Amino acid sequence: MKKISTFLPGLMLSCAMVVTPVMAQESKAPSHEATVQKAGGVKSLEKRIKQLEDAIGRDVEGDKWYDRIQISGLIEVEAAHEKIDYKDPATPDEKSDDIDLATVELVVDAKIVKHVDGHVLFKYEEDDVFVDEGFITLTGTEAFPAYLIAGRQYIPFGYFDSHFISDPTTLVLGETNEGAVVAGYRFGGEMVDVSLGAFNGRVQETGDDDVIDSFVASISANPLEGLMFGASYTSNLAGSDAFSEVVVDPDNLESLVAGWSAYVTFQFLDRFHLIGEYVGALDNFEAGEIGDAADTKQREPSAWNMEFGFAIMEALEIAARYGGSDDGGDLLPESEYGVVLNWGFFENTNLGIEYLHGEFEDDLMEIDVVTAQLAVEF
Repeated sequence: MKKISTFLPGLMLSCAMVVTPVMAQESKAPSHEATVQKAGGVKSLEKRIKQLEDAIGRDVEGDKWYDRIQISGLIEVEAAHEKIDYKDPATPDEKSDDIDLATVELVVDAKIVKHVDGHVLFKYEEDDVFVDEGFITLTGTEAFPAYLIAGRQYIPFGYFDSHFISDPTTLVLGETNEGAVVAGYRFGGEMVDVSLGAFNGRVQETGDDDVIDSFVASISANPLEGLMFGASYTSNLAGSDAFSEVVVDPDNLESLVAGWSAYVTFQFLDRFHLIGEYVGALDNFEAGEIGDAADTKQREPSAWNMEFGFAIMEALEIAARYGGSDDGGDLLPESEYGVVLNWGFFENTNLGIEYLHGEFEDDLMEIDVVTAQLAVEF
C-alpha cells in the first residue's frame, strides 16, 4: 500500500488536466471503441452497467416465448508458454506449454415483462461446466430509475477492466461471484450509479453461523464521455473467488476484514485508453490466517493495476501494463509488467498476443508467460 499511496490521486489529476483540451479538439483518428480489446473474461464494472442498461432498454417483442429470448456467447482458445524461475536453488525451475479451449460462455437473456428480466450465463472452464451467473433484474421507470438484481452475480466491487488476456492483480484479489441481492439507483440519467448489496461470503469468523453477514457498496460516475471513475467497499475481502482459496481456515477467521477499491478509466483523442485501479484490505489479517499457517506476521494484502492502450488503427491495438501487490504471497506478484497486441481481424473476432513478467515477494520466484488467444463473440 505504501508504494501506491499516490498512484490514484496522481492518475485522477492527470486525467482532469487533460479533459479540457481533449474536449476542445476534434480528431479524425479511428474510434477506440471499434478496437476489440478482449472478448470476454474480465467482468468490468462498465460491462455490468451496460448489461443493466440493456435490460432497461430491451422491449418485449411479442407474445411467443422465443420473441423474449436473446442468446449470445463466447469461445476462447489459448496457447501459452510459461517459465518459472525459483530463487531457491533446491527447487528446480519449471517450463510448460499448452494449447486448449480456455473458455466457452453461453448467455441467455429473457425479457419476461416490462421491468422484469432474467439472465443466465453457462460457462465451460478448466474442464467444468457450471452456471456462472443466474439472476433476475427488476428495473424502475425514467422518473424512478431504481433497480434490484437478485441471484448469482459478480457483486459490484472493483472495476477490473483490462486490455490483457490475463487477469489483473486487482481482479485476482477482489473479484467475487456469489448469490447476492443488490439494489441500486441511477442519478442524472446515467451519470452516477449507487448500489448496495448483501451476500453470504465464503469465509466466516470463528463461532459464527453460516448466515448472510457480508455487504457491498459502490458508486460510479460517468461525468464526461470517455471518463469514468468510482469506488467500492466490501465487508469481506477474503470472500473473493481466488483470495478465499489461500485462506488457511475459511471457517475460523479472527474477524472479517473489509476491503476497498478505487479506479479511473479515461479514453481520449479516439486512440488512447488509460486504466488505473487499486484494491486493498482495510485492516490486517492475523498471523497464519492467509497463505501459510506458520506465517508469524500480520498481513494486509493490496493490489494495483495500471494500463495504457493505443489504437494503432481501427482494428489493431497495443497496450502496456504495470501492476503489483503488497502481502500477495504466492497468489499475486509483487510487481508485474507486460505488453499485449489485440487484432480484431474480423467482426467479433480477436487475436491477442501477450507477454507478462511477474516477480514475487521475498524472492520466491519469477514467472514469464507468453499467451496467444483467439476469441469470437456471437
